[in-house]
Amino acid sequence: MKPGIAKHLRAADLIALALLLALVALLFVQAPVGGAFAWSDAPRHALNGVFVKDFVAAMPWDDPAGYAYRYYAQYPALTILFYPPLFYVVSAPFYALFGFSHGTALLVVGLHYAAFACACYRISRRWLDAPAAFLLAALITVLPEIAFWGRQIMLEIPALAFLAWSAVCFLEYLDERRPRHLYLAVVLLVLAMYSKINVGFMAIAYAASLMQAQGGGAWRNRHHYLAALAAAIALLPLLLLTVKFGQANVQSVTGVADASVSRATLDGWFWYARQLPLQMGWPVLPVLLGGLALLSRSPAGDRRAQQFFLALWFVSGYLFFSAIDLKESRHTVFILPPLVFLGALGLRTVLSCKRLSALLLALLLATLTWTVLKRPVHYVDGYRKAADKVADMAPPNSAVLFSGYRDGAFVFNMRVREDRRDLVTVRADKLLLKVAVRRELGVEQKSYSEAEIVQMLNGAGIRYVVAQHDFWTDLEVMARLQRVLNSEHFTEVGRIATQANYPVSDTLLVIYRNNAALSGAAKRMDIDLPIIQRTIPAGRPQ
Repeated sequence: MKPGIAKHLRAADLIALALLLALVALLFVQAPVGGAFAWSDAPRHALNGVFVKDFVAAMPWDDPAGYAYRYYAQYPALTILFYPPLFYVVSAPFYALFGFSHGTALLVVGLHYAAFACACYRISRRWLDAPAAFLLAALITVLPEIAFWGRQIMLEIPALAFLAWSAVCFLEYLDERRPRHLYLAVVLLVLAMYSKINVGFMAIAYAASLMQAQGGGAWRNRHHYLAALAAAIALLPLLLLTVKFGQANVQSVTGVADASVSRATLDGWFWYARQLPLQMGWPVLPVLLGGLALLSRSPAGDRRAQQFFLALWFVSGYLFFSAIDLKESRHTVFILPPLVFLGALGLRTVLSCKRLSALLLALLLATLTWTVLKRPVHYVDGYRKAADKVADMAPPNSAVLFSGYRDGAFVFNMRVREDRRDLVTVRADKLLLKVAVRRELGVEQKSYSEAEIVQMLNGAGIRYVVAQHDFWTDLEVMARLQRVLNSEHFTEVGRIATQANYPVSDTLLVIYRNNAALSGAAKRMDIDLPIIQRTIPAGRPQ
């Protein structure tokens, strides 16, 4: 390669990467901020990161578990040990630098999103020139499913970023067989699993690809055994955390009572195939499926090993997620990139790079339009306003009761108020119900009378209540709570209508003031955590 051409290609690559970063930034213009969370896990993931920051600042090395329990008692949306911890560790220094906010958490996700886009470009560049590789990477970046979850505080895109770069290194290893590429691929896969454990299916694709590419030599290569051993050792802490605290995740694999479709049926194995139009958009899906049909025309040689790996990436992931009872379309964002790569490789067999670029540009524009118009990120606004209102009114060291579906959004917005770290948030469902994970899996009501509820709220030092109107009032104990709030014991002091861009049940938040003459700080109360079979005391971290 002539020096002039190499310099030109490097400049083209830099331009392509800059355009990808600009595209990711453009997508984030549509991302909700200001605590307007819709998905219940998102504020919890954001809160977990600030817990790590607070933990490091407090340095409670004499009683770390006790600190975590007390922290949960004050901010009862913490899920720090229920999920892999890497995203929270990465988030902590950003919170330390920029402060705890929805925007800071989005920045961390956005950086992972940008890294994912760059990895897609690196993979595409193996087969295409810079313009076509940019268009293909951009197309993957704006796919509806990826863009939908990539602009929320969720773990899919952070894990996908590590997974994609792991694939980059593995493809390099298939080509050059340098051990460093293999070890990098394994390290990045382990980091992906510490972001979201279910990406571990990729190990199957790696092992089978090595056997296909190297034959019997794969069994005689000591680096393969060393890499596998290192990965197993590195994953031991994650395995222990999952067994001890992640039983809800384990249950989703072994079987859930409210599964949308059983894995024991044919429908269960075709469920994710039926989601592809929603995940990829109708403009791109038929074209890429046509490209897959053309793969047989691809010339033999090194590219076959790469195609085999991409196919295994998709197939092993599809079978893995189909075998899990809990079905959600976001679970398979991890297997969309290889499907697009394979479709583009098939199209390349009948199209010149220039014509392929023109087709990819049309698909990119159509998919970007589809994503912006058809799959905007959901938001529910109003919880920040409710948290600010009670934080402004509540006396020092008092407690606020929240009763509603989006407890995570409310707790997150209470923690954002750095000037009111003295306040304790108490969840009504923790006081009156016993719910292991979610209501659909069963709920146990506690048999408190209205008089006992009043006594309990007064005893806990509840000065203000924020309640979703008619929240779970089909349950008798929750109906009693609403009757108590509408009795002479409480006075309504505000109403906040929530705003959302999709149909929701929580359209109104009502704020009440306790009329009792309470004295002193918020009292500690036991809080059940049936998901880990523990009971913890309420109160502020000491």
